Amino acid sequence: MLIEKPETLEQLIGNDQLRATNRRFPQKVLMCAPQYFRIEYAINPYMRSPDGGLNVVDMGFARLQWEELRASYIRLGYKVEVIDGQPDFPDMVFCANQSFPFIDERGKKSVLLSQMSSNYRVGEVDFFHSWYTEQGYKVYSLENKGLTFEGNGDALIHFPLNLIWGGYGHRTSKDAYYELSERFGFKIVPLHLQSEYYYHLDLCMSILNPTTVVICPEAFDKPSLELIHMGFPNVIEVGSKENTQFACCNCDCPDDVHVILQRGTPTFATELRRLGFRPIEVETSEFLKAGGSVFCMKMRYF
Repeated sequence: MLIEKPETLEQLIGNDQLRATNRRFPQKVLMCAPQYFRIEYAINPYMRSPDGGLNVVDMGFARLQWEELRASYIRLGYKVEVIDGQPDFPDMVFCANQSFPFIDERGKKSVLLSQMSSNYRVGEVDFFHSWYTEQGYKVYSLENKGLTFEGNGDALIHFPLNLIWGGYGHRTSKDAYYELSERFGFKIVPLHLQSEYYYHLDLCMSILNPTTVVICPEAFDKPSLELIHMGFPNVIEVGSKENTQFACCNCDCPDDVHVILQRGTPTFATELRRLGFRPIEVETSEFLKAGGSVFCMKMRYF
């Protein structure tokens, strides 16, 4: 079921919020080793420097930043598994994009593999297929091979509800959510992304806890913004300038309290503290050169 009318979403949240408390939260973190991370092509506007050339990654700094992020999750008590990077896939380090793990209606660990929109990244998915199989997951692929779907980069589960917020318009086809809903029983709220700088939903929206979300309003059309405000009592809005520079909406709140985010935001970290969250600021500047930060660099799984 796709929820596209605000009045329908308001009814959905009101009816299901208390009944869905048995939904399981992911308790593990997957990261992809950055030994092959670099910028060899441009598939988003962040990858190019002001003069139009490709950004250059400092591999030493990138490794240190990746280790800092990994340590942040470990200090919060999470087990962090690492999948090896591959030499032909420099963007594989952004491991939120290749899959969408979930618990099915029978309580089984399941994952829907992505169908990447860029030919540069299609081959990444096979390595995640193998990894999930080794972890005992039931692995699915889209039946419609003509669609695109980029996993947790665009599909965000609203815990503890059986609800997905799904970005579409750049990397993921809207019709992919019809299949996801029909096959796996999810209720899905499709959100139209209207800016090339916000080609994934995780670049302009992050669910901090069941009632609070941070968004960049400029990323969405008016109907999508109405849906978001219906679904969350507390909406933190970050301006596009701050968000594109510091990837505020690419933060991650794994436990409803701590928010891991890029260091140095002018206003966002202060607002989080005011609302009772505990920011953990890390440095991801080398990865921002390719268009990703905290949320992109990890996958929380079951």
